Amino acid sequence: MLEARLWIKKSDKNFLGRGRIELLERIKHHGSIHAAAKAMKMSYKAAWDSVDAMNNLSDEPLVQKTSGGKGGGGTLLTAKGEEIIQAFHTLEQKHRQFLDLFSDSEDLSTIVKALSRLSLKLSARNQLTGIVTDIKEDTVNVLLEITIKDAKKLYASITHNSYADLGLCVGDSIIAILKASSVSLSKTKPTSTCENLLHGKVVQVLSDASGTEVTLELPSLSTITATIPHATFDTLGIKVGDEVYAFFKASQIIVGV
Repeated sequence: MLEARLWIKKSDKNFLGRGRIELLERIKHHGSIHAAAKAMKMSYKAAWDSVDAMNNLSDEPLVQKTSGGKGGGGTLLTAKGEEIIQAFHTLEQKHRQFLDLFSDSEDLSTIVKALSRLSLKLSARNQLTGIVTDIKEDTVNVLLEITIKDAKKLYASITHNSYADLGLCVGDSIIAILKASSVSLSKTKPTSTCENLLHGKVVQVLSDASGTEVTLELPSLSTITATIPHATFDTLGIKVGDEVYAFFKASQIIVGV
């Protein structure tokens, strides 16, 4: 059976692991670092050092001390602490599911081959990562608003079946995949209606017998590539360094998660 430990580091320092999550859970239950340490059979200093390390590495405190009252105060798990516990358990579950894929194998070479099969390579030149920021459903399709770097918006139209299979929600991270042949170019801003319009600088032009490949660098330093016929390229008169618009339809984007 394949086993592995899950540890999360931040700023090259240990942030979260199973022991620290248990400590947070014990603090929530007992309302005291001292009682939590005793229940875990660890010293108060070790428990306090762990809490202090987590608080220092977190954007918000996970544990806070309270004062006053009949008990003379205690220790409180914050909302951020609750969120961290839930997120870690979800990550642990996904980690366990991943390891279960190889539960029947003890041969490392077999595991390596299986991992290689899980790595996805795509022929599509354009792969832009972003966050789903809006979802609009109509009778036939679902329109996704995807925010990429520099807060630029892309729009992808997918079927209801695809939307259901992907299980997408606002806030999910996705990849917008686009074939280079689906991208059109213009040296002036297109007047025709188009769901997706990006503006960038030409950084590379390559030609072969089948056509011309033009790569634009976007303000975010991401790139988008278009493959166009030689005649279209000659008409546009594009060269390296030019500011160019790239545009494409929402239906031409493939969504990956």
